[in-house]
Amino acid sequence: MDEIKELNDLLAKIQSTGDKFSPELKKVARFVLENHHVVGFLSIRHLASLAKVNHSTMVRFAKVIGFSTFSEFREVFRPKYRPEENNSLMTTGSEINQQVGKDFALSSVSNWKSVSDLGVLDSPDMHDKIRAAARDILQAETCYVLGVGVANSVATNFVYLADMIVPGFTSLPSGGDLPIDVLGRGTKKDILIAMTFKPYRREVIEAVNFADSLDIPIIAISNSPACPIMAKARTRFVIPTSSPHFFPSMVPITALFELLLGYLISEIGNEVIVDLRKMHIRRHTFGIYVEEANELEY
Repeated sequence: MDEIKELNDLLAKIQSTGDKFSPELKKVARFVLENHHVVGFLSIRHLASLAKVNHSTMVRFAKVIGFSTFSEFREVFRPKYRPEENNSLMTTGSEINQQVGKDFALSSVSNWKSVSDLGVLDSPDMHDKIRAAARDILQAETCYVLGVGVANSVATNFVYLADMIVPGFTSLPSGGDLPIDVLGRGTKKDILIAMTFKPYRREVIEAVNFADSLDIPIIAISNSPACPIMAKARTRFVIPTSSPHFFPSMVPITALFELLLGYLISEIGNEVIVDLRKMHIRRHTFGIYVEEANELEY
């Protein structure tokens, strides 16, 4: 087995093989994916305690992944992080702030990280991944976009805008249909964008598993690399969704989809700009918008 030296490669392997692990090894995999910033700097016994498994399970996990010893496994995590930055486990947006009233509101605003979370999207590697996803979408016959709860409006808005660029987008759930009902008409020529955030929604996980059984390629979006839909995905986006309330913020997720829209337009070329301009002129001509007389500048 080839030795894994890069952290991103190791995390990707854990994600893609997670379904094959035993229940105890799945605990380790979930812990490592969600807390990889501390793995390189804590003792094996401390890590085992945090993951709620035996010391021997940590050793077995390292060997299953392809390392001779746990020390070799842990060494992969060290170059990316400095110890002083990782003296505590990462807190999550789902943790409940116990303050009430005005104190809670003030604390919530000061701790809101949605804007800083956008920084994860501002890297060449991320843009390359988004561009590749756009190309996969354009090659598909139908692009299904699945989001429930707070993510449903994001999915619906993306489909509304993307369908203006190129036809073939369907938001899920749609009307009274279950996602699996619509996906049942899909083929390997289609593609599914699915998103769910901690705590994960069962219907999204079931829909992704069903799509995978039909060989429909999957683009998975979550706020944790340990999300169950990641193992089935061709492309994975892990986006922080910190917020001051009890639900994940959709600000970074909306930004991701807007970048994806931009790359869809970029890949198609000038013709889509011309078509969008014609659409806006048509809307203005039919009086769809209320505006000043001199605002038409398309």
